[in-house]
Amino acid sequence: MGSSTVVCAVAEEDGHRMRVLGVGEAPSVGVRKGVITDPDAASAAMTKALDAAERGAGQEIDSAVLSLGGRHLGSRSSQSVVSVASRSGAVATGDLNRVLEAAREQGQEQGREIVHLIPRSYSVDAHEGLRDPRGVEGGRLSVDAELVIASTSHLEALVGCAHAAGLRVDDIVVQPLASAEGVLRDAELERSVAVVDVGGGTTDIAIFRQGTIQRVVVLPVGGLNVTNDLATGLHCDQEEAELIKCRHGHCDPGQVMAEEMITVVGIAGVGRDEVPRRWLAEVIEPRAREMARLIGEVLDQEEGIQKVVLTGGCSRLLGFAAAVHHILEMPVRVAVPEGFSGLADQLGMPEHAAVAGLLRWGQRSSTNVRDRSNLRTTRSQGRLNRWLHELF
Repeated sequence: MGSSTVVCAVAEEDGHRMRVLGVGEAPSVGVRKGVITDPDAASAAMTKALDAAERGAGQEIDSAVLSLGGRHLGSRSSQSVVSVASRSGAVATGDLNRVLEAAREQGQEQGREIVHLIPRSYSVDAHEGLRDPRGVEGGRLSVDAELVIASTSHLEALVGCAHAAGLRVDDIVVQPLASAEGVLRDAELERSVAVVDVGGGTTDIAIFRQGTIQRVVVLPVGGLNVTNDLATGLHCDQEEAELIKCRHGHCDPGQVMAEEMITVVGIAGVGRDEVPRRWLAEVIEPRAREMARLIGEVLDQEEGIQKVVLTGGCSRLLGFAAAVHHILEMPVRVAVPEGFSGLADQLGMPEHAAVAGLLRWGQRSSTNVRDRSNLRTTRSQGRLNRWLHELF
């Protein structure tokens, strides 16, 4: 559920790929900057997308994996130590679960929920940097983990909307991780890389190093800020500004011919003006550079970032990737979901990164569905969370 669009997709396993059976989209209502502000309206929008996906797939949908967005998302490190209790003197699964549970308990906060607990590395006595410590002999087991945390109230609002739309909730994935799952390539995952999903209301950043998450950050800016700037600068409605942005927008005035003109319909459909297309770029450029600088400020706090994988609807704006590349001075790839068959063309845009990631997330976890009554359960989710372990 994004700030601009709600998307529902249905797929089934098809060899090494997933075959997309149906995709439904609806305008997002009752959601602002990734947060549900009107549950009834948001649930109605979810139902519209769900109905369209059901018609396309020819199947009734009764449960789903959901993405959770919003500025309330964040992450923090957690370390814990336990004694090795197994009789053999080597670390066993029970020891692993106890040290992860201890890391979880240290991260508990009033009004906040731990959505994901992701171990970065383990140590057994002097043996450090272990990915899986089971079978290693020693007396002390410690873990360095990253906790991805969300507001309890926003989490409950999302679940409530799904229930009102007639859905059981199989799992919840924070939006930055869902987008990363949807577009990251295996080779990129092994490097120090930032996945930046520039959506309508927010910019979601997930930073990875050697296959595991290091940090999650959500910035309160996105494509709707560009739309608002155009509506103000061109004296037109939001709908007209969004249409103009998508059709004619550019982030670099120097790349637009001076004589090129476009038609702008005035507020409430009154009046039409011919304006130079370069004006649009002159309005868009400062906002695009500001967004790129904010992304850069986040990445400056991390060491060794080698590449930015850019996705989300705003990444399609002409010149935006170049602006990010210019300010961050590192390689930038605009990413779309890959590796699907069937109706794959309906998931072929950067704005579909998160829903594509949810499909893959659900595929990998289909044999290990969590207890739907416990939103705190942490579970294994495939390649992005390769060190994650089931605690319950």
